Amino acid sequence: HHRIVVGDANASSTPGTLTRMSSLTPSEFIAQVNTEYERVHRDFEEQFWGTKMALKEGDFSVEKLGSTKAAMEAFLADEAKLKTTRELLASGTATDDEKTTLAIFERTFGCYIMESAEAKTLREKCTAIEGKLEDARNKMKLGKSVSGTFEELSSVGLRTRMRVDASEVERKACWEGLRSIGPFVLQNGFIELVRTRNAMARALGYVDFYEYKVTQAEGFGKEALFKILD
Repeated sequence: HHRIVVGDANASSTPGTLTRMSSLTPSEFIAQVNTEYERVHRDFEEQFWGTKMALKEGDFSVEKLGSTKAAMEAFLADEAKLKTTRELLASGTATDDEKTTLAIFERTFGCYIMESAEAKTLREKCTAIEGKLEDARNKMKLGKSVSGTFEELSSVGLRTRMRVDASEVERKACWEGLRSIGPFVLQNGFIELVRTRNAMARALGYVDFYEYKVTQAEGFGKEALFKILD
């Protein structure tokens, strides 16, 4: 299920780029946004799983993963959609259910719109780093070495062996295999990704990326979150 939220299934919707949004009824606007979002989200999801699983069949690449993610985020960061959403909420023509849906639209679009040009540039840089890191991790040869013999295993396979293998030597080899992921990702862009994410968040006025994500998701900052957890 890829839609932001389901609106009226019987409402008319025009495929393609959203146009003439100001002339749409709440029902039409909701249906059109859902249809278009489903398309851009599906394009991204197909690239995500195609690259994540290193599928051989299909047109999957890190470049397409980055471009489809950028297209999805650009869709959600469209200020015209947020403007239309607010106009429809204020129009008094929406039903209670449509008001609920439009309120979700308003929050979603507001989370993606960035007024800082610097932050937008840094977000694009983050997407590029993420793509390269994911590609490197997907191609990483993972497994265990015992007595000079290497056996290729997935992270799931290594964890399973650690839990059930009777041999301490085997369990330790599996642990070391899993542990190798840490240094690998650090050498393939993870540190740069953390720095760039934090720089993007600071450009938007947040302390760091975690503060930014918590605030966007929960509506309050990490200090309030930590008080709740304590």
